[in-house]
Amino acid sequence: MATVVVNARFCDKVHRITVTMRDDGDLDLHVESDCEHVMQYAENIGPVMTMEDITDRENGKVMDSEVQKPLTLTCLAPIAVLEAAWLETGMMSKNRAKQIVSDELNYGCLDDRA
Repeated sequence: MATVVVNARFCDKVHRITVTMRDDGDLDLHVESDCEHVMQYAENIGPVMTMEDITDRENGKVMDSEVQKPLTLTCLAPIAVLEAAWLETGMMSKNRAKQIVSDELNYGCLDDRA
């Protein structure tokens, strides 16, 4: 099981994405969020994802524009779904994820006048 939490401060929402590998190679998806749009996105994906869903930009459900329709283009939830899935499948290192703890977007540079 791999869980990724998005603290979406810009919209003041929190998303908890959990992916668990099944014996048949598919992935169970569980999403908790206080954002109705993210919950609709999760419903659009469905409770089960395939490897194609997390590796194929054109045919996978995670990045499908129709599936993502409830979200803004800047929403981090799809990336969180991919990262949880990639951690669970071993395509990203869980050890490295534990070392770095979090990635971030930093808007502090907007004040710089370079």
